[in-house]
This record gives sequence, C-alpha cells and structure tokens, in this order.
Amino acid sequence: MIEQPLADDGMSLVNHADLQQRIGTPVCLDESIQSLAHAEAAIRLKSCRVVNIKMARVGGLTESREIQARCAEHGIPCWVGGMLESAIGGAICAELATLPNFTYPADIFPSSYFYANDLGKPEVVLSGRGEVATSRVPGIAQEPDPDLLARWTAEHASFRDPSTGAAR
Repeated sequence: MIEQPLADDGMSLVNHADLQQRIGTPVCLDESIQSLAHAEAAIRLKSCRVVNIKMARVGGLTESREIQARCAEHGIPCWVGGMLESAIGGAICAELATLPNFTYPADIFPSSYFYANDLGKPEVVLSGRGEVATSRVPGIAQEPDPDLLARWTAEHASFRDPSTGAAR
C-alpha cells in the first residue's frame, strides 16, 4: 500500500479517488479520515482500499469502531495508527487492533520509545516477536501511577453538584 500519498486538503478524497483508479497499489487513507463521515465519503468515492484509523484523530473509541465496521462492510481492511503514545493510550489502541477487519500490523510502540517515565503503568512493551500484549482483564490493565500523577499535576479542581452536593 501507499499511505496518504496526496495532501489532506479540501479535495483530498476526490484526488485520492482519481489516483486509486489509476494505480494498482492500494491507497491507504490516514489524515483524510477524521470521522465516520469522512470514511463514508472515501468509500463512496472509492478513494482508498485501506484505512489507517487513528483513534485520537477520529474522536475516540466509539467512532473508531464505527469506521472499522463500515470499512468491513465494504471490504476495506484497516490498521491502527498511533497518536496515543502513553501506556494507557497504547493499550487502548492495542485492544482496538484486535477487532475484526484490522488486518495490518498496528502502529503501536513501547512506552519507553516516547517517555523516560510513563505515567501509565504497566508500560507497553513489545515481545521478542514485536507483539504488544493485550489485556487479560476487562478493559485494559494500565492505569495512572498515583504518585507520578500527584507529582506532575499542576492544578486540581473539584466540582460539586449543587442539587446533591456530590463531587463530580
């Protein structure tokens, strides 16, 4: 595949569709896929044959899963891009990458590649085979280290519900 070969501008999906029709190599869209609506437009225009889903770019896990499902309906394989590089974000990306239709290796790195001391624990590591372990518990196993969180917190605010007095 060739990933996002053209600029992500107002004509990106149209220009990628023109290119995809002219070459045999699958075009993979990345920056052009910012939401489910963008993915649906790319599918209609036949702008690509692969999609890189970056959870931070598309608005979260729910939108990522909707894009993955829509691409699967149209036979367009996906893979997970990075952008959430802490252990917590990386673990969520690794779990996303286990869903059906994520057929290419994900763009997930060990936490130590980005952070000397990752706030999330345990850190994301690669096995000797270059694989990231997925969770053995519901959700993810990573959570913020309370001592690091306290040390690195610049400000703290708490809010109470005026009707109940409960913290929010």
